[in-house]
Amino acid sequence: MDLANQLLEPIARANEQLSHASAAAIASTALMIAEIQAFVDDGAARSRFDAQKLILLAPGATTLPADNVQDYLWRLALAAEAAATNNTCSSILAGPGSESDDTGDVGLWLGAGDFSTPDRVLEGLGLGDWARDGEVIGYRTRGVYPTYRLQVAMTEGAQATGAELIYLLGELEDQISFRAHATMTGGVVIFIAVGRVKGDGGWAGLAGIGTWS
Repeated sequence: MDLANQLLEPIARANEQLSHASAAAIASTALMIAEIQAFVDDGAARSRFDAQKLILLAPGATTLPADNVQDYLWRLALAAEAAATNNTCSSILAGPGSESDDTGDVGLWLGAGDFSTPDRVLEGLGLGDWARDGEVIGYRTRGVYPTYRLQVAMTEGAQATGAELIYLLGELEDQISFRAHATMTGGVVIFIAVGRVKGDGGWAGLAGIGTWS
């Protein structure tokens, strides 16, 4: 059994509301981020993924956030999946323009610290050296939409299906969002939308993967 299937089974078992394709896409994103971390430095710590709450932890983190933050990130990941499904794509952060349809969006917990810039987020994920080989593009927020790609994906006819996602993202303070890619990993693009959790102070949000040639 390959690693994707090993991760898929506990995701599907704990989240029966997900289709097989959506659970597989979430598993693929978690594994791909860990693989990129290993590609950058095979001896460095990799991100751990909690299959029950759909949360990707920063490398080296050994504990999940507080229960209320876990529940928030779980609802955020499920809302992202629902919005993506209703927009006929697998990742709402990457959007319908992604050339692949087998990666999704996962909850992301960075924890305490200063993650107010893309560079600091990427360093926190162990991807600073990876990104320096490529390009990082930040998005300006407008209203409560976290990324330009999400604005494009949320067409007028689909906004109602993304209402929960928009509401939950609005709970984050000091939001930043960006995409990053590197020549060493071809067309793989990582999308991040994060902010500070109200009342907690830790940084959290969503991470997704798409493919652009």
